[in-house]
Amino acid sequence: MQNSKRVRVGPRYETMTDLHLPASLTLAEDTNDVPGRDALNTVLKGDAPSVTEGGQMQQPRGTHRSLQDKPGFRFELRRATRPEHDAAELAFAPFHQSPLPHLAWFLTCQHTALHALASTCCLKSGRATALLADLTAALRADCADNGDHPATIPVDTLPRLHPLAVDYLVLGSRMGNEVLRRRLSEAAGQSALPAYFAPRDHLVAWRATCTDLDQLPPGRALARRIIADTRKGFGLFETAARLNPLRPSTI
Repeated sequence: MQNSKRVRVGPRYETMTDLHLPASLTLAEDTNDVPGRDALNTVLKGDAPSVTEGGQMQQPRGTHRSLQDKPGFRFELRRATRPEHDAAELAFAPFHQSPLPHLAWFLTCQHTALHALASTCCLKSGRATALLADLTAALRADCADNGDHPATIPVDTLPRLHPLAVDYLVLGSRMGNEVLRRRLSEAAGQSALPAYFAPRDHLVAWRATCTDLDQLPPGRALARRIIADTRKGFGLFETAARLNPLRPSTI
C-alpha cells in the first residue's frame, strides 16, 4: 500500500505517495529487438510494453525477432559496454532504492553528465543534437527551481567522443526515462513533474541510430572506437554521481 506524504524536492514541497519501484527496473537495455526498447544509461527502465512518449506501440504478431537471433553491431556494442553500464547503474543506487528523496540529486547528476556529453564532440552531425540541447536546458531550469548548482566536469578532462556513441547514449536512454516518468507521474498525482520528464519525440532518431550502428562491420576501426567511446560516455555518468553531493531532500 502506498502512503501519502509531503516530499520536498529542493525548496518545493509536493504531495506524493511513497514510490517503491520494483527490482525489475534497472539501467539495462531490453533484450527484445522492439523499436524504442533498447534503453540504457542512468535512468530507470524495466521490461515494460514497448511505448513511445506519445502512446503505445504494439509489435505485429509473427514479426518478433530477438537480438540474439540477428546480432548486429548494436548487440555487440551493448555486450561490450555492459561492465561500464553496470558501474554507472551502481553509482545511482541511492536513487534506485529511494527515488523521491533523491530526485533533486538525480537531476543535478543528469545535468552534469549530459552537459559533458554535449561538450565531447561536434554534435552538428549527431542525431541527438536537438534532444540533448532540450534536455540540458530542461535540467538547468529544474536545478535552478530546486536551488541546486550541478557540478561541472572540466572541459580539458573530457574525452572526444564520436557522435554516434553520443547518439546511442542519449537516444537509447529515452525508453527508461519514459518508464520512470509514468511511474513518477502516478505517484505525484496532480503535481507537476520536473521539466526533464516532459514527453519528447525520440523514436525516429533512435531507429535511425539503430540502423547506423547495425550497418557498421564489427571488428573494424570505427566499430572499436564506438565501443571505446561509449564506455567513456558511461563513465561520465558515474563521474557525475560522484561529483554531485548526495543530499537527500527533506521529507
